Amino acid sequence: MIPLILGLLLGAPTSEIAHSVRIEHAAGPVHADYRMRVDVHHQQLGVAGPGGRASTLRCRWEVDLVVDRQARHAAGTLQRALRQEGVASGSRPGWCTANRAVIAQDVARATTNMRGAVEALARQDAEMLRAELDQIGSSNS
Repeated sequence: MIPLILGLLLGAPTSEIAHSVRIEHAAGPVHADYRMRVDVHHQQLGVAGPGGRASTLRCRWEVDLVVDRQARHAAGTLQRALRQEGVASGSRPGWCTANRAVIAQDVARATTNMRGAVEALARQDAEMLRAELDQIGSSNS
């Protein structure tokens, strides 16, 4: 129960998405693991109304998907963070600090089905990973 509450408070999804691939390369096979995390940005908008007047306060939030890659190869480990900005967004009336817990729940709901996005980033990274391996190979020659 505590990890679930902590995940909601930190704005992280309650289930971690992991993806693994094997990439064939001239220098040998590479095993790459991708792990998802979310980066939540809050922006306070509006003003607090003086006594008797309506407040225009809103907390706008936006989520970036970050996928951490760790690739194991005979030459060592290659790490990289891949980012897809603006995968989810929303807003809540009031102060951002007062809405952190409910925004964390909104973020968790909005990021529950991100497996496709993680796999897409991993596919995009395959060419970058091959280029990194080629560079390592040419510098060792």
